[in-house]
Amino acid sequence: MKQFIVLFLNSVVLSASSKPHILFLLADDMGWANIGYHRRGAVTADEKQGQLEVQTPAMDSLADEGIILDRHYSYRICGPSRSALLSGRLGAHVLAKNVAVTAQNKEDPVSGFAGIPRNMTGMGAKVKEGGYKTYYVGKWDAGMATPHHTPRGRGFDDSFLYYQHANDYWNKKTGIQATGEITTCLNTFFDLMVENDTYRGPYRGAALTDACKNSEERTPYCYEEKMFEERSLEIIGNHDTSDEEKPLFLFHAFHLLHTPLQIPNYYYKMINQSVVEQGGTEFDSNNRRLLMAMTKYMDDTVKNLTDALKAKGMWDNTLLVFTTDNGGPIYEPGSANNFPLRGGKYSDFEGGVRTNTFISGGFIPKESRGRVHDGVVSISDWYYIFSELAGVEPQDKEAEAANVWLKQQGLETLRPIDGKPGMLQSIFEGSPGPRSNESLFLSSTAILEFPYKLVTGKQPYMAHTGPLFPNCTTVAKFESGYGPDFVDASVLERKVAVSDEAAWRGDCSDGCLFNLEEDPSESHDLSKDPSQQERLARMITTLADFNVTLFVPERGETHLDTCFSMMFNGGGHFGPFVDIEGYYTEAPRTVDDLDEHEKIQMALMTTTTLKSIAGAAQEYGSKFLMKFLEKTADKCCMTQECVSGPSAAPVDLLEAFKQLEKQKHQGAIEEVVI
Repeated sequence: MKQFIVLFLNSVVLSASSKPHILFLLADDMGWANIGYHRRGAVTADEKQGQLEVQTPAMDSLADEGIILDRHYSYRICGPSRSALLSGRLGAHVLAKNVAVTAQNKEDPVSGFAGIPRNMTGMGAKVKEGGYKTYYVGKWDAGMATPHHTPRGRGFDDSFLYYQHANDYWNKKTGIQATGEITTCLNTFFDLMVENDTYRGPYRGAALTDACKNSEERTPYCYEEKMFEERSLEIIGNHDTSDEEKPLFLFHAFHLLHTPLQIPNYYYKMINQSVVEQGGTEFDSNNRRLLMAMTKYMDDTVKNLTDALKAKGMWDNTLLVFTTDNGGPIYEPGSANNFPLRGGKYSDFEGGVRTNTFISGGFIPKESRGRVHDGVVSISDWYYIFSELAGVEPQDKEAEAANVWLKQQGLETLRPIDGKPGMLQSIFEGSPGPRSNESLFLSSTAILEFPYKLVTGKQPYMAHTGPLFPNCTTVAKFESGYGPDFVDASVLERKVAVSDEAAWRGDCSDGCLFNLEEDPSESHDLSKDPSQQERLARMITTLADFNVTLFVPERGETHLDTCFSMMFNGGGHFGPFVDIEGYYTEAPRTVDDLDEHEKIQMALMTTTTLKSIAGAAQEYGSKFLMKFLEKTADKCCMTQECVSGPSAAPVDLLEAFKQLEKQKHQGAIEEVVI
């Protein structure tokens, strides 16, 4: 049987006519316990309630019919993970330090921006070289500074996307409740763009509105996920299946399940009703209800996309990959659950880096289906896998060429790809795979040598959650100041300090060591075990050696002209702002084209360049920001009124800054009113 599968793989790689269609589905911030197949085997009352709440029948069925990748690892946060996926490098080798999407270091035209460095070849370009028709739909979060940083610049012929970590599902702007920050551009812009052969620029369709947010329809037209689903269905429907030399590569990147927790009323009501009808109790946590409604919406979308492939006659030659960019955020208001794993997004514990992943589709050999693969797989491996399937060389020659110039200039050189040959073959075979006898560099503070794992430094969200999380106890503790608070909040690119207690931060400064095979929930630290001292010392040395290879170029900061470029060239939307001549289809706007609100916003942006005003805004804005985030936190539905949508309305930073300035002069800044 093993010989058959090896021969099958080789024939697939060598035969252009056998290249599969590829549907890559990337969820955002999905918790380990937020998918149905991880809720099986429920025993306790809470576990059974959780099993009823997590409704993912389509994804569960696809996983059962395919192969579950039980040890698939990502980076601990989204930007580096997505950059790793799209560049074929480990997160630490492409984006070890996350910065604002608008950042620029003008001294480094290759790596002096957010996201993937300019001269790294993207995944889209690799499969396009192998004949694929390439499409990108959804969240990008891998850079946007130049046209080279966009999906089109990375090889996707057609894209419909947003660039930031998140935007509002209804109004498509990057408000505080979307990203947890007050930006240098004062959260002014829309974030929804289109790139194709005939148009590059801001989305101008009728759905650029939040007018449908109170609709009782199942899928209101202006809900962002509805827009993305319709675009992907259109792509599938229009694909020319008669041309076997040009198979489909569709990368569908969900906004779900990232904050803000927003969902059509239909799903908010339906999920609660469904749980009760099956014998469960009503949700006690409003955010948990919102997240489970969003999860059900995502599952329905997955079903619609796969049904479209089947109706088109493409499914029998399709490889579907489903994964998520990192573990679930357990802070407020992220509200994911990684039970029984420890930690969550922003931490190196399993809850932050071990991700729900499976493959499915008719391309998988029948003999390989219905299994759980236990070999270690990195999110960076898909670049190599898809290059092999496309029949192209995975090596990044563009990056190698750029390194000659970078060395001459004394700038940080680009790292080579980290993917491993033969990974898909090992997954089909059920063999341990090419990462079975080596260390996986998870981050600057963690490595995996399965079954052993080393975690170092101070780690946020160093906790275990129960099967029902968050809950009313979580809400009560948060309201009493015991967290879990969001650790990445910022004002004008300065982080807001969060106490160890509020961040659920623990200390592994001397190194915490775990045997994941015996202790998958990382409950028993072996670092003090006399029999493990040699292993501990060796892994600490290995991590130090890995850290020499960290990719940490100076990426710069946001400059005012970046904000102005997006106001004029981008039409009030996020988009490229460097070397953009000939990129945007529409002519730049002028000051005369701006409305009065936009003119005032530009004037306020200008004031943030003054050190005294910027310092005051960072000091007083931090209080404002944290108070606002508190208002978007969870509610206990046993004692408070629970509704669909965030509990705090979107805030206009124009009015907020006016208020802060007024309170500054009155000396009353301690009581920020929202």
